[in-house]
Amino acid sequence: MAEQSQERPETLTHPLSPRWLERPDGYRHFESAYFVGRGRDTFDRCAEELLHWEVKIRSGFDIDVDGDIDVDGDGAARPPRVERGQEPTIRVRLGPFRLPEPSRVIDVFEAEDRCGFTYGTKPGHPITGEESFILIRTADDRVFLVLRSVSRAEQGIWRLGELIVRLAQIVYRHRYGRALRR
Repeated sequence: MAEQSQERPETLTHPLSPRWLERPDGYRHFESAYFVGRGRDTFDRCAEELLHWEVKIRSGFDIDVDGDIDVDGDGAARPPRVERGQEPTIRVRLGPFRLPEPSRVIDVFEAEDRCGFTYGTKPGHPITGEESFILIRTADDRVFLVLRSVSRAEQGIWRLGELIVRLAQIVYRHRYGRALRR
């Protein structure tokens, strides 16, 4: 995988930085690393899955990118590859309901031992913030999914449900941590 040569957009979670030191005021911050496996094959498989939204899908979300779909090697339909500027509607599955979470992909990055994407929320999302999914292969060949996020309750009705939204974030982060393991 080659690093994209375009100028990098500003993000609140600094996904290309090995250490997240500059954390914005006025947001709740979260960072955690989850062990996924070992080796180049694991990294390559997980990178492909991550960049096709699988971490979100396997965690209980539907992804709609303007109705587009890709077909994987097994003939299964899946959302198109994550791209900078995409504006997917992410829908959290709550029983028979689908709660829309409008979003915009801020950045996608791919390098030899690090890849992932960052998306930010748009109006109508229950929170205001940004989330980065960072896949890293370390020098000793371990593969980790690193999650970084900043968030605060959206205005209006979502402010009333802030506690529920915070609890949901905890549940979904746990799911993200398991989503790429096999």
